[in-house]
Amino acid sequence: MPAAALRMVLAAAVLSGSAALVYEVVWLRMLGLVVGHAVDALAGVLAAFMAGLAIGAALFGRFAGRVQRPLAVCALLEGGIAAYAALLPWAVAALPLVSLPLGQALGLTYGGWSLTQTALACALLLPPTVLMGGTLPLLSQAAGSGRAAAARVAGGLYALNTCGAVLGALAAGYWLLPAAGNRGTTWIAAGANLAAAALLLAAAGYAPPETPAAPAGRETEESKPRAWLIPAAMAISGAAAMVFELAWTRALSLVIGSSTYAFTAVLVVVLIGIAAGSAVYVWRWGERRAGLSALAAIEIGVGAFTALALLGFERLPDLLLTGIGWSAAPGWVAFLQLLLSATALLPATLCIGASFPCALAAMAAGGTGIGRQVGRLYAANTVGAVAGVIVAGLVLIPGWGVHGALQAAIVVSFLVAAALLAASGRGVPRLVPAALSLVAACGVALAPAWDARVMSSGPAIYATKYLASAQGRALRQIVAEETVLFYRDGRSGTVAVTRQGPHTLLRINGKIDAGTVVDMPTQILSGHLPLLAHPAPRAVFVLGLGSGVTAAAVARHPVERVDVLEIEPAVVEASRFFAGEQGGALADPRVRIATGDGRSFLLSAGPRYDVIISEPSNPWIQGMAGLFSAEFFALAKQRLRPGGLMLQWIQSYNLAPDDLKMVIATFRSAFPATSIWEPTPGDFLLLGGAGPAPLDLGNLRSRWDALPAVRADFERLGIRGWAGLLGYFALRDDDAARLAAGSGLNTDDRLPLEFSAPRALYTDTSTQNRVLVAWFRRAPLPDVTPESARELESAESRYWVGVGCLRRGAPAEALAQFDRALALDPAHAASALGASTAALQLGRPAEALAFARRALAREPAQPTALFMAGAASWWLGQTDEAGRFLERAVALEPQNGEFRGALDRLRRGTLSR
Repeated sequence: MPAAALRMVLAAAVLSGSAALVYEVVWLRMLGLVVGHAVDALAGVLAAFMAGLAIGAALFGRFAGRVQRPLAVCALLEGGIAAYAALLPWAVAALPLVSLPLGQALGLTYGGWSLTQTALACALLLPPTVLMGGTLPLLSQAAGSGRAAAARVAGGLYALNTCGAVLGALAAGYWLLPAAGNRGTTWIAAGANLAAAALLLAAAGYAPPETPAAPAGRETEESKPRAWLIPAAMAISGAAAMVFELAWTRALSLVIGSSTYAFTAVLVVVLIGIAAGSAVYVWRWGERRAGLSALAAIEIGVGAFTALALLGFERLPDLLLTGIGWSAAPGWVAFLQLLLSATALLPATLCIGASFPCALAAMAAGGTGIGRQVGRLYAANTVGAVAGVIVAGLVLIPGWGVHGALQAAIVVSFLVAAALLAASGRGVPRLVPAALSLVAACGVALAPAWDARVMSSGPAIYATKYLASAQGRALRQIVAEETVLFYRDGRSGTVAVTRQGPHTLLRINGKIDAGTVVDMPTQILSGHLPLLAHPAPRAVFVLGLGSGVTAAAVARHPVERVDVLEIEPAVVEASRFFAGEQGGALADPRVRIATGDGRSFLLSAGPRYDVIISEPSNPWIQGMAGLFSAEFFALAKQRLRPGGLMLQWIQSYNLAPDDLKMVIATFRSAFPATSIWEPTPGDFLLLGGAGPAPLDLGNLRSRWDALPAVRADFERLGIRGWAGLLGYFALRDDDAARLAAGSGLNTDDRLPLEFSAPRALYTDTSTQNRVLVAWFRRAPLPDVTPESARELESAESRYWVGVGCLRRGAPAEALAQFDRALALDPAHAASALGASTAALQLGRPAEALAFARRALAREPAQPTALFMAGAASWWLGQTDEAGRFLERAVALEPQNGEFRGALDRLRRGTLSR
């Protein structure tokens, strides 16, 4: 082949590899929105993608040597891939139109329908992936035919094809998907296929027709073992490599985080290692015929380097904290994710990359048979990878944990090396390294597990907190006092329950998703608010179990059915550690807990609900942004009965104001009547319906009186009156509409939230977002029915509204409610005391003292009023007066630590404002 034609072929290999990787990323992303993000569904789709590659490599490799113009055939394959890819987005969107009627006709349960949906998705992927799998054997046949170093040429094409994959991963994960979305990125990749086809057609014009290969001769005694042993070794090493990739991705998510950028970093590093390893081997040893011992040495390198990474992995969190201590800028953090991933993965992936060209050289294919050998090895390696995806995702990681899965893959690498060494020759020189490989495998199997406290600490998420308290200590020392009550590497994430002092925390991939501390108001209000707002709820759907507190709150109402869906089975196990907070409600027969993906569950034919409560994790986590999209909210609306309500949680911390506005605008696209509530500083609850649904306060009050279990939950929040619920109100429908005006939507095609949310991870936006919401607040209370508005015209009702405002950290709004209560009843001592608290929080000590005195005039021995009077007096510089008030408060409640501490600090002169 002329040099000009060869250069075109090499460029086409890069373009083809780049497009293939873009397709893998985008198609898995698109299909995940349809089949769901449950691990079994995603594993099936990924396995189907790889199975298509294996089929294509075996099929086209078989007759590559008998094709006269392999470049022209390869160009047709590239064109076919482009055409199919351009149409695939519409096919994916139409998938439910086939699966739903089919499921209904067959009477399938959710599980059966989900399996059918996944099978249809897999069938969609087979045609283009079979074509993709055929490109490398055909290119190798065309470029290597007639060359003495055909194996080197084929290995070089493999390296360049993988280099293209690196470019595709970088482009898709960092630039194309955020800018062009799923469809636009797919079309760009199709353009790369067409460019590759054009290059190949041009190169075919230079290249003379191939001479069909002669039938293969009889195998020699020396080649017989190689004919089956090398493909078998490549299949097993392919399975081990996929176990490595999936397990390391899970392990690194505990260190560098679970954002889409973190996952892209891991994928890019894996591909860089494979591309560089294959390129180095081809450049350095490509012209030699390799022996089995060379392939064994590479497998030993894979096992040894992975074992070293396994032993030193607990040091990575400290490196991450050091890097973030230098800078938390998004660009630097993305580079740091790449750097730490390379530290763990690059040495082993270099060896994995070298294995394919080495195996090809060991097969010693020459002349016209190179395409067949490439197809055979590539198919064997990819079939092994398919097995690795299934075994790792569904068996090893959930059964043995991430650490155990890595140990198993390392052991397999050493065993493959031992087998290759034993087969490479006879005598002591071969048996000794084989025996040493077996010893190394035994040693790895005995390696100690990682410290669960470190692995569940979430260093990427809570880096600023750990850096503030480090004082030169390593992360292991910082978390030494934590107790791990539960630790499980589940199918989709690592779930832990830890205890810090009196508090119990549920962590998923290190992130605290529920606990008995600051977010308890959010968990309780998420369950009670929509149930109390709906006039007569009967069926409720809760997306996300977490600690189970929200589902338990729902079950305290007289509903007929509570369906709870959790994607990770390990979370269901972990929720038992919150049985005290649940009050045994999850054992109620009305509560049905299932595992699966929220979108696919709602999509499947099932019951309709009066209330849907969605509590996913934060949108910066990969896969979560799809639960904040316009399509998801529209789907939820379809599953509601007439007059139904949906509640959506969203955080205010680590979320850019523009992203908060986008979430609200997106929610309102399905639920125009959306009010915003704030259970605690840091969290917002969006309560939406298809049309205006003012609260019936009379109904609310009667249900409060009739449900002692509901009252008990609010008492845990310090709320003992029905009107306290209204204190958590933030924005009315029209105010929320003005807040969201002009904002874009988070749609399935673009999912901009998935890419923008991680960039605010180290930015404290809670105060900024609370100020933003307060700026648009015009109405102090939600819409209520006209006939029930009189329920608020009592001092007691206004007092509890003010208490609710205080509980959510809104002292100015609380003070307005206490003022209104005192206007209704000037002798209402509790409101005077509440006003004193609110005024002091606002930095107005003179008002606080006046209100405290007003409360004391009504109740002279009220300890809290005396304490507030003392605190306000001290703020005003009246230390003697403050001391007298505090001494009286301590005398009345000597066991109150807050009172005693304030008095002690006052006497020592250390009481601080």
